[in-house]
Amino acid sequence: MPLEAEIKAEALKLGFVVSGIARPAQPETFPSYQSWIAEGCHAGMAYLARPESLSARADPESLLPGSRSIICVGLPYPPPETSEPAAMTGKGAIAAYALQPDYHDVMTAKLKQLGQRLTELAGRPVSFRACVDSAPILEKDFARQAGLGWIGRNSLLSAPGFGTYLVPGELFTDLELTPDAPLPGDPCRDCCLCVEACPTQALRPNRSVDARRCLSYLSIEHRGAIPAELRPKLGPRVFGCDTCQSVCPLNQYVTTAAAAPALISAFPDLIEEFMLDEAAWKARYKGTPVLRARFAGYRRNLAIAMANMRAVGAAQALQTALEEELSADLRETFLWALAQLS
Repeated sequence: MPLEAEIKAEALKLGFVVSGIARPAQPETFPSYQSWIAEGCHAGMAYLARPESLSARADPESLLPGSRSIICVGLPYPPPETSEPAAMTGKGAIAAYALQPDYHDVMTAKLKQLGQRLTELAGRPVSFRACVDSAPILEKDFARQAGLGWIGRNSLLSAPGFGTYLVPGELFTDLELTPDAPLPGDPCRDCCLCVEACPTQALRPNRSVDARRCLSYLSIEHRGAIPAELRPKLGPRVFGCDTCQSVCPLNQYVTTAAAAPALISAFPDLIEEFMLDEAAWKARYKGTPVLRARFAGYRRNLAIAMANMRAVGAAQALQTALEEELSADLRETFLWALAQLS
């Protein structure tokens, strides 16, 4: 069996449902990424525009000097739950990927396991580096090059049979491996459903996302107040947004099994969540991506969702919270939510 096939077989054993090989050369989309940064579409994620970050994305081999190949993989997660009408129950909504253990930890551990197997498979010591989305790499471009799938109009990687419910990861290695070819065709060519469904029109014509308008960015990465005109668009969302994935025709028949049971509910009770103190909140969401929003950001999201959904008891909960010592941004958001409820 060729070494490439053996590596892919090992990847499958580890739970990666798709895998392929690309070269560590400058990705085709790097000029577009530079323009995206220049236009300010990275919003408050200043780390993306740092010179060293741009340099690494332009020269991916620098992430592992001497690297010759990138093994690209995809780890699945279950599609969003639809059994509970969150909009009618005073409950919030958490994006599907965040219900699982934090993928940074899971992906890194599995990639390192795969990297350790390379030495045995190749019959010589092999250098490798595991990368997840926290590394400065245009990972979706390499996944496309490696034949894992296509880049959809929502900017996400879509793999045949698994749709966009995948987390991509990469393993740089000094092994000289035969690269795979990109998949032919473009299943998104005549479809714009995700673009039309985006609540804030954050999806751009070149298949990138304007983070300044993206509800996922605003509810997770953004620090401080969310622009008032976008708050009603959040609806019940308290962490992330699955809209552009939920409407995608390529996702309608995906029944990917979870690699691990869900750690948290997809539809948390808004009032109960709002009443948690920081220690209780951290304990509830330990080991999940939800902690990425931080306690203040999550409470901000809850207040907005409580107002949007007119949750019973929201006004009293907000009034009580206003007696606490709050940041100016959080106080303004709580007052805004009270005004919507009055």
